[in-house]
Amino acid sequence: MFPLTRFLTPARQMLENKFPKLLFGLYKIILYNLFRALLTIRILKETNIADDDETLSNRTLVVAREAAKRGFPVKSFKFLGGGSTNFFSIKTKKRKMIFSSLPTEDITKISKIDFDDKYEFKRILQAANFPGAEGERFSKIKPALAYAKKLGFPLAVKPNNSSLSKHITCNIQNEADLKKAIRVAQIINPYFIVEKFIKGDTHRVTLIDHEMAGCCMREAPNVTGDGIHTMAELIEIKNRHPWRGEANQKNFTLHKIVADESAQVFLAKRGLTVETVLPKGTKAYLRDKIILKSGADIHDKTDEVHPDNLALFEKVSRLCDTPLVGLDFICQDISRPYHQQECAVLEANSLPYIDMHHYPVTGKPRNIAGLIVDYVLMRPLQ
Repeated sequence: MFPLTRFLTPARQMLENKFPKLLFGLYKIILYNLFRALLTIRILKETNIADDDETLSNRTLVVAREAAKRGFPVKSFKFLGGGSTNFFSIKTKKRKMIFSSLPTEDITKISKIDFDDKYEFKRILQAANFPGAEGERFSKIKPALAYAKKLGFPLAVKPNNSSLSKHITCNIQNEADLKKAIRVAQIINPYFIVEKFIKGDTHRVTLIDHEMAGCCMREAPNVTGDGIHTMAELIEIKNRHPWRGEANQKNFTLHKIVADESAQVFLAKRGLTVETVLPKGTKAYLRDKIILKSGADIHDKTDEVHPDNLALFEKVSRLCDTPLVGLDFICQDISRPYHQQECAVLEANSLPYIDMHHYPVTGKPRNIAGLIVDYVLMRPLQ
């Protein structure tokens, strides 16, 4: 894979802390012109999308399938050698739109706020007096350690941008683990955030045109005992589900649980092995991180969202000033009002993985892709 955005990543990371708004605008303009130039000299080509294209993320494939049903096929721009660019087109009766990953904004559109910047988003939440996790951004370990002592454990550390949860460390209890977490975060970005760790379940709330389209909860890889099968056998049974692909398969949302060395060490610390027969109804986790590629589960919670929480999410969406946003919200109980429990809006994502709503392990699948296509057809960008 060779995403086009990698051309600009190093420069963006160096400048994002000092000139975030200017850099974000320049980044979009340069990216667009580079993209158009590559099209002109035919290094890029526009191709049809196959339903089982393993080079594309399921985030885009679910939209491509829905658009095709309505007679508006989505096409992919790829390098001559076949490498993906993560750019696509959709042609409606009114116009042809070129977009990145999801067709809610044209690539020429420059957002007023770079809310993918986790620290910038944190400041926006604070200014609006919305619930968030107290924290600060750093690029060096020493001041981060001093701040951590002041804030107090437990803590969480995350890269300022990107990650997909792989480089986030939660529930940090001491300075040694904090240093390790900072090194992990800096693999992705030299700037990282140290913030207060909030206990609870992690939810993804997707809003389209400032209305909630779906809410799902992510859960770390796990199996539930039946009193008969070993954990290894329970994992094998769970992995048979046709919705679960291998960890490297981009065209899957759910992935198979892998009982690798890391998982077995995690189990050993809890007095378990893959040969353990769990009592009926007993749930055991194989990791503490909620990463889909490691076999995490998704549970639909859309119908359980309390009206006060719904109102909060819609207000945050309007602050982001974009037609599509995915909010990460942590709380003890999504059916209780946010102001009656410890909770936090953690992040906002401009290109959320909407396919999570399509493939829940429990609950009702939500056709977010269909809502996005409807939005594009009904309210095309000018």
